[in-house]
Amino acid sequence: MRALSHFFLFLIFAHSVLAKGNVYVQSTKAKLLSQPKLSADGSPLQMGESLSPVSEQGLFVQVRAEGKMGWVSKLFVSPLPPGNQIKLGVTSNSSEAVVARQRASDFTKTAAARGLSETQKMRVRGEGDLYDFESLRWLESVSFDTENTNTYGGFTKFENSNIRNFFFSNSEPEVLKETKAEVKLGRSLAARLLKKYTLVKDSELTSYLNGVTSRLAAVSSRRDLNFRVGVIESPEINAFACPGGYIFLTTESLKKIQSEVELAGIIGHEMGHIVLFHNGEFQQSNEFIDVFSSLLAPPGTEVVNAATSTLLEEMEKQLFETGRDMKLELEADEAAVGLTSQAGFSPVGLSSYLNTLSKSDGTDSFKKTHPDTTVRIAKLVFFESTTTAEIPTNQKDRWQEFKSKLKP
Repeated sequence: MRALSHFFLFLIFAHSVLAKGNVYVQSTKAKLLSQPKLSADGSPLQMGESLSPVSEQGLFVQVRAEGKMGWVSKLFVSPLPPGNQIKLGVTSNSSEAVVARQRASDFTKTAAARGLSETQKMRVRGEGDLYDFESLRWLESVSFDTENTNTYGGFTKFENSNIRNFFFSNSEPEVLKETKAEVKLGRSLAARLLKKYTLVKDSELTSYLNGVTSRLAAVSSRRDLNFRVGVIESPEINAFACPGGYIFLTTESLKKIQSEVELAGIIGHEMGHIVLFHNGEFQQSNEFIDVFSSLLAPPGTEVVNAATSTLLEEMEKQLFETGRDMKLELEADEAAVGLTSQAGFSPVGLSSYLNTLSKSDGTDSFKKTHPDTTVRIAKLVFFESTTTAEIPTNQKDRWQEFKSKLKP
């Protein structure tokens, strides 16, 4: 029950920090700032340190730490205690896979006994016309591009003693049940998306994109997630974020990107939705609570029960078709600026990309699921003015090399 209560505190994290007790430092970039902006003076906070929220302003929380008062970005703290990073994918012989096969078999037997149709059976088991877990497993199997991740080695190679000691101590924490539940929901939602859009299975391009992603993820509060970015075939300009760390960019949106900085900005925006848990209007509904209660139990990885499938259908409509509201989109924009600047990218990537889109045709789908581009650019310029970026002198922009791999 304690795990479940922790999880629901986390679900509404983006809406109110004050009602949830302490928060925990989950990034080496966390500082106790004198003002609610990343460029303010501040002192480093220790990984895993517990902070007491006092008030909040936008994406910043005023906290009390060891008798001192200051501000910290929501991007770098979490209401969940520290946990290890989840590993994606299961082997056919693993205990989790065995449990999954057994539960799938049990579901099929139960469905047969109840006289369900084949379509209803597939809905319960997460198969058939609704989910493409096979493509998702391919995405999870692709290794990251090391040339990009090693560019800013202080994050990816754990050269920072603070983070090295935290993650590789003898008392290394386990993966939290809440994280497992979030990833299970996100995997299923991602598998639904991949049933509608074809995943581009270019391992070099995918590896490169995930190398950029890992740099951004390394400075966020969600080190417990194993973020994955995939490319989907679509003539529409759009991008999608699923709970648990799954991000998808359309081929048409990639064709509009002019630099690695812009790419990082787009990924940072989608990552912001996940880090801030922008999962629509479902988190406080009874149905949502029932579904997540079942996900906290130990079911097989790719078994989707009927209640979960119904919820996923509603989430799919709101997150991918209707779109999130302006407040959440602007929060994700601010998150993109914060994540990119702290990961060693110029923070102007997203505004540069949106400026290109504002002059482009074929953006109807994008405009349907996002606020007015002019408003977003104006806000981004302000966000950019409140942060600073330490850009490595040896940083390479390899985007054009990989952009050429896209079909015209």
